Amino acid sequence: MRQVRWANDKAIVVFVLPSQHSVHKIFSKDMLHIFPYQLDRIWKKLTFSGLGVSPRIVKSQAELIIAVRTTPGAIGYVEALDKEEHINVIKVTK
Repeated sequence: MRQVRWANDKAIVVFVLPSQHSVHKIFSKDMLHIFPYQLDRIWKKLTFSGLGVSPRIVKSQAELIIAVRTTPGAIGYVEALDKEEHINVIKVTK
């Protein structure tokens, strides 16, 4: 969250689903081990203090995939994909 650039010096652009989205809730709880409201507070604190850049919120998983595919340095999360859709996938396991 505090890292704003990749190793190749490209800006990191984070895309997330709305806090109320079921996939966002699962990601927050199962992968980050915090509640969505806690994640929101962390983002806001980092953004307002100037230590980080807030994520870009998209409405759907399809929109998130398009945003990550077309934005240099982007990262995001979706449910498991049936096909890779020409994007880099990092599989996260518990």
